[in-house]
Amino acid sequence: MTACSRAATVALHHIGCRLNQAEIEALADHLRRRGFGIVPFAGQADVYVINTCTVTRAGDADSRRAVRRARLLNPEATVVATGCYAQRRPDELRGAGADLVLGNGDKSNLVQCLENHLEGRSQAPAAALGTGRFLPIEGAVPHGRTRGALQVQDGCSEHCTYCVIPSVRGPSVSRPLAQVVAQARVMVDSGYRELHLTGVNTGAYGRDRDGAESLAGLLKALLQVDNLLRVRLGSVEPREVSEALIDLVADSPRVCRHFHVPLQSGDDDVLRRMGRRYTAAGYAERLVRVAHAVPDCAIGADVLVGFPGETEAAFANTVALIRQLPLTYLHVFPYSVRQGTPASRWSDAPPPAVTRARVQELIELGQGRRQQFHQGFVGRLLGVLVEDQRDGVGSGLSDNYVKATFAGVRTLPNALVTVRVTQADTDGVRAEVLP
Repeated sequence: MTACSRAATVALHHIGCRLNQAEIEALADHLRRRGFGIVPFAGQADVYVINTCTVTRAGDADSRRAVRRARLLNPEATVVATGCYAQRRPDELRGAGADLVLGNGDKSNLVQCLENHLEGRSQAPAAALGTGRFLPIEGAVPHGRTRGALQVQDGCSEHCTYCVIPSVRGPSVSRPLAQVVAQARVMVDSGYRELHLTGVNTGAYGRDRDGAESLAGLLKALLQVDNLLRVRLGSVEPREVSEALIDLVADSPRVCRHFHVPLQSGDDDVLRRMGRRYTAAGYAERLVRVAHAVPDCAIGADVLVGFPGETEAAFANTVALIRQLPLTYLHVFPYSVRQGTPASRWSDAPPPAVTRARVQELIELGQGRRQQFHQGFVGRLLGVLVEDQRDGVGSGLSDNYVKATFAGVRTLPNALVTVRVTQADTDGVRAEVLP
């Protein structure tokens, strides 16, 4: 352990996806083991580490904003930026105030690079954290989440026409099954009771391994891990929602009743232009199959609004499809031009004002679906994994993605409690804990 690491405190922050969150928790774990003190990002620290996002212009802006905020919190601090925006536009992050900018390829070397920087040593050579693109977590993370994010895959080989992620994350790579299971055992032994499978394209797990492994097979292996109460799927592309996967969720009470299946558009012409390899009808068939097989399942979708060629009729097709589907929530995004993608060369996107109005329409539709889903549990029982307990009020998440708050019972985080739902709104439910 170095002298500087014993003295320094580090605050960490991620922008964007759950994979970025998982990587930040892995970095926090390794920094703590190297002797750094982990503190909340909102306060003063000696070092700030930001895992950036570049999926949209908003991700770029949020990443720069986080760097500037760190610089304001402590002008003397060392500010480190890593992740996808750091890979794509490193100079813009240096301009925002970052001292060290490390792309995804250098992320496994981040801790060693930081120690070298703090001690005035050369940045090379740097010892890698973990193996390849997967960062290990060796214990519970201070200021981390009670539900652990378990990375099973990285990169993407889909090449949708609007997306830069393949260029900043590389092609799809699956973490070896034995390595995933070993990581899961370590995390469960350190206190996690639910593990959320994460990746850039989680459903592609095993495709790069000649079919020897699959997401369903990985889930079966994880169910053999002692004391793991829940496994939650990450986002799964429509073509990867297989019969085996649906049956596994339907048959195992330890696999959360929760599917997130990106839609992007409900219009076949727009889907083809996006490079999405499914049709609206095919998407609908998969979701209806899930809803029939898994009662009370939370089913969410990403929707991309304002893509080039999205006419009034095309948007109307999206709205009509969503209205007929058993979706329980929506994540709605306006299309964001990413330079270097095929879509960036097309000039027939709707005007910004039209896109904003369409986004708002779908947000309201999604809020209505959330309210309807939550309202259906009033008077019923839910199993809730407690995440927080403050001033006698606890909160946590059910396996089917319902946030519950409850008062009057002191329960430690990571305990699984049964609650009876008394009220519901768009944000979640209020409930009472059963003895």
